Amino acid sequence: MSEGRPPHAALLRAPAGFDARLVAGVLARRSALPAESWLPVVRRAWGIVAEPSAAEDAEALAAALTAAGQPALAAPVSLLEEPPPEVVVTKAELSGDGFDVVAGRGAEVERLTWTHLKVVSAGAVVEGGLKPAAVPGGKGNTRPVSEDRRTPFIDLLFAAPARRLRIIAEGFDYAALGPKMSYSAELNFRTLAAELCARAPAALRGKGARGVLSKAPSGALEYESFDDVQREERWLLALSALEAAL
Repeated sequence: MSEGRPPHAALLRAPAGFDARLVAGVLARRSALPAESWLPVVRRAWGIVAEPSAAEDAEALAAALTAAGQPALAAPVSLLEEPPPEVVVTKAELSGDGFDVVAGRGAEVERLTWTHLKVVSAGAVVEGGLKPAAVPGGKGNTRPVSEDRRTPFIDLLFAAPARRLRIIAEGFDYAALGPKMSYSAELNFRTLAAELCARAPAALRGKGARGVLSKAPSGALEYESFDDVQREERWLLALSALEAAL
């Protein structure tokens, strides 16, 4: 690492323009590895590239990424904090200036103001698993078959105080939508995500949240795991804290 300077990372500044293949190509030109080897690394890291690196190396990489059409900056890795632990919310109210939530049985209502909402993440985590299925003619015998579980969610990341609220679509009371509430679970999920984005227009939006707003098909909103969601949120929180997003 650089003498007297802390480890740095390169951060992409334009979440909506994130191009994993282009970033992988830049890294390939600066190393002995092909772009195909870098691609899964880039997708996993989202917009935090080459962490940690010597400060000068991160600055050079940020300049190369910017020149390639992926605006970037270099920042000390000490500024890249993990999102706070998630708190699952099943009921809340949309007030004029904030989100009123009860975090746990018997807890007081807490109002988190829209101006402190920094990141809105939404989409669906799709995870594979096994379930038993009957064997034809097997007299009650079963065999495991693969089945994907799809979990639509919304994460709201607030600052001052730091909070990460998680709404799991199937467990939330959509009465908060008032007259906008419908009988369609999918439509309620999308309406709520859009309403939350509208209440905090300055908040950065994850890939899935942008997809909801653009009315993208369900497949465009998917993440491979909640760990994947958290890695994107860490990037967006860093951009928000640095006020560096384009």
